[in-house]
Amino acid sequence: MRDLSAMIWIETRKALRSRMPWFTAAGALVMPLGIAFLIFVATHPEISHKLGLVGAKANLMTYATTSWPMYLELQGQMIAAGGFFLFCLIFCWVFGREFTDGTLKDMLAVPVARGSIVLAKFVVAAAWSAALAALIFITGLVAGALMGLPQASAAVLLQGSLTVAVTTGLVIAVVLPFAFFASVGRGYLLPLGLAILALMLANLVMVLGWGEYFPWAVPGLHAQGKDYLSPISYVIAVLTGAAGMRGTHLWWKYADQNR
Repeated sequence: MRDLSAMIWIETRKALRSRMPWFTAAGALVMPLGIAFLIFVATHPEISHKLGLVGAKANLMTYATTSWPMYLELQGQMIAAGGFFLFCLIFCWVFGREFTDGTLKDMLAVPVARGSIVLAKFVVAAAWSAALAALIFITGLVAGALMGLPQASAAVLLQGSLTVAVTTGLVIAVVLPFAFFASVGRGYLLPLGLAILALMLANLVMVLGWGEYFPWAVPGLHAQGKDYLSPISYVIAVLTGAAGMRGTHLWWKYADQNR
């Protein structure tokens, strides 16, 4: 337990001393602020006409201004899609930087179990991802309050918060395998490429009606409403995350780390 705590502290220090938290926070803020800007433009026709193409695109966001429930659903979808890429970037960086920086063999030489090293990385990356999701959601709430969206109530906000929280957990779960891909690929290229492929396939299987059985489609479907999913969908997402963690641990433990 002491080794795990020490490794979490080390991984946290490594993250805080880099620029990645600032970059990911900026990326997280772009989503709710961008959506809020489009909604603001759509609700002010005099501005919309002056902005031309931007105004036309903003008009497509009008549906999200009808009520808080629809706006909160949009917040969940932002985390399911945009958050997926941010979380992937975090996990790829936390696990892949040891290979790109050439520090892997030095890290594995310390008298700490490899399982503790891997688990510490997972803990830091998951906490980091959850913090970004909270930043996205809180920023969205503030923007929605400033725009004065209708149908605001404690029940609506509570339900929206629960949906976003579960969506965040599902996204983190299905992102865990990309730590394995970052380890096997010894860097960032393989996992990020597979992340793009996974999102493309998720859109395809949802169109075909099989999204509830494809783990990377489950978060987006949950954000749209529980009626789109069955209990097996959540089991698949959790098992996907467990397989990613187990595979990563086994790879770090048994693979030949010769570089």
